[in-house]
Amino acid sequence: MNLSPKQAEYLALVQTAETQNKSICQIAKEHNLRPGTLYGAMNRLRATGQLPDKLKKTTGFAKVPLTATKPVQDDHIELKTQLPNGQPIWMAIPAAQIALVIKSLSA
Repeated sequence: MNLSPKQAEYLALVQTAETQNKSICQIAKEHNLRPGTLYGAMNRLRATGQLPDKLKKTTGFAKVPLTATKPVQDDHIELKTQLPNGQPIWMAIPAAQIALVIKSLSA
């Protein structure tokens, strides 16, 4: 399927965001576009197979291994916090992993 000139432009902008490790919002603003326009184009390109899923922007969260050497029922800490966007989160974390989780959240 051939892309229209606009679709090709949007695809290039999405790829630029990925290669420069910038958000779609940043790239849109740098090119005098509304972020919603570029997000919409990105979704249409992905739906038509023109944009592979590997270009999905990560959320910035780090994967934290939560493995215990032995299963212990009560060896966890309940952590309640709030993300910068206001979203509250509540986690039960093995005590041995609490420092790693806090470090990841504060990065």
